[in-house]
Amino acid sequence: MNSPKKNAFPTLNNLKIIQSSYGQRINKCTHLVIKKDTKKIIDTRLLSQTSIEQAKQKFIANQERQRQMQKSLPPIMKRKEFHQRSVSVSAQKTPYSKYFYFVGEGNNHQLIKKLLDERSNWVQVKDPKSKKINFKWQETEKGYEYQTINQKEQPIQMLNHFEFHSEISDKFKLAMNFKAYCDKNRLNIYDYIPTTFAIECTNDNLKSELFQFISFYRQNCPQHKLSELDKTIKQYFFSYTTLYDTKVNHYPTLFGNENLWIFKPSNMNQGRGIHVVRSLQDVLDIQSKYQGGYKEKLLEVKRNEQNEIINKVVYLNTLVTEQFVIQKYIEKPFLIDGRKFDIRAYVLMTSNLQMYFYREGQLRLATEKFDAKVQSNYVHLTNNAIQYTHPEYGKSEEGNQYNFEQAQNLFKKDFRKEILVKIKNISYTTFQTVKHKINKHKRKNCFEIFGMDFIIDEQYTPWLIEVNTNPSLEVTSKLLDQLFPRMVNDAFKITIDLVFPQEEPNCNYPLMNYKDDENLWDSMGYLQS
Repeated sequence: MNSPKKNAFPTLNNLKIIQSSYGQRINKCTHLVIKKDTKKIIDTRLLSQTSIEQAKQKFIANQERQRQMQKSLPPIMKRKEFHQRSVSVSAQKTPYSKYFYFVGEGNNHQLIKKLLDERSNWVQVKDPKSKKINFKWQETEKGYEYQTINQKEQPIQMLNHFEFHSEISDKFKLAMNFKAYCDKNRLNIYDYIPTTFAIECTNDNLKSELFQFISFYRQNCPQHKLSELDKTIKQYFFSYTTLYDTKVNHYPTLFGNENLWIFKPSNMNQGRGIHVVRSLQDVLDIQSKYQGGYKEKLLEVKRNEQNEIINKVVYLNTLVTEQFVIQKYIEKPFLIDGRKFDIRAYVLMTSNLQMYFYREGQLRLATEKFDAKVQSNYVHLTNNAIQYTHPEYGKSEEGNQYNFEQAQNLFKKDFRKEILVKIKNISYTTFQTVKHKINKHKRKNCFEIFGMDFIIDEQYTPWLIEVNTNPSLEVTSKLLDQLFPRMVNDAFKITIDLVFPQEEPNCNYPLMNYKDDENLWDSMGYLQS
């Protein structure tokens, strides 16, 4: 930028004009201007009258030009009108989209409907084949078209089952996957599940599989039962060998004087089709019946508000299976008040293979006292579906159940820090066994809640018994009436609520001493590849 000339004459911009108006003279020019280069003081009173008049006329002309420009602009709103419009715009919120859900009947589907209806922008659809459905919840994955979900021309859709959840919920596949995983990673399978034999009747290896079971069975058979066992082996022309497994000897709670085993069809739940077997003959008879169609009797009862049975219905159901497992019965379980129990824990898995473990669960107790010699499902099988039909159900404790906080007082060890931590670790490892199978096509927007069942032996060791898809949400006690709504609602917050943005539902589900806004699904991390 060029510097001013040495003797440049001061302009009106160099002056501070004290009194001026459009039609008046400038009365005083009081300030002095100091030139920086010469430090020479110039008295503005020496300015010629002509220069001042010229500057004044220029100023007046500029003001007139601005007035003319102002007239050409749109009129300015009044202050009141402008204020009202600004408040209206700032208060308006962008409305959330409407989403559509379908809930299949069964397993307390009313709870799922209630939780979704409380989310104001969800609308129920009655037709499961509707193309606008965003979320489906069913007992099974029947009718789920995984290959078409989330295609570009389809609305975003979320499902509550994985396409291949049977890799872990099917007892036969769970046993096979666990064995393969432990063999590959050099892990001791007896750190997780009791001794299990997976047998497939249509398999060419059937004789080989039975051979392995019979050899193990005879090796651990009590001395007073050997003669009877050998007669059965000879009758069926079976052969056997000595299988000496040193790992089994480290777990004496698996074995007692009865050599009890559990026979399980591969794809049943809620205790259906399960038998406690005491001899090889029992195993062979039951296996034969299933191949021809096993006639199962199902007892269903209804209770009144006083927990009294008011109605009984017996159903006949035919079960057919070609796959089953024979698992060692834990003959020395830890008992509560002389009764056997299991622990139902809950695990949530999302489509990106992130695993969550729910902080609360339930202990489910048998109704009758434990005695390994007694042949009764009310003694050996602790499933709520079975115990609920017993006349004395709920007499000792409501619903034959304890929560995890009550369990703190039932064990000599710290239940949460020593037992529940082990259960959590076993649960994570269990899903590691199927990490490449359960969502092998990498379907997006699937999640599933699984029920994990454990037995605790008298040495406080937890054993995984099975993994259940579609765990029961039926309410049979105050404990479950609080647990299930909170658990499912917490699951929705980290699944469907993240995919489908919406207003925060105005509902709380109190559970024990937890804060209403605290999510009890604790992340276990992602499955490792």
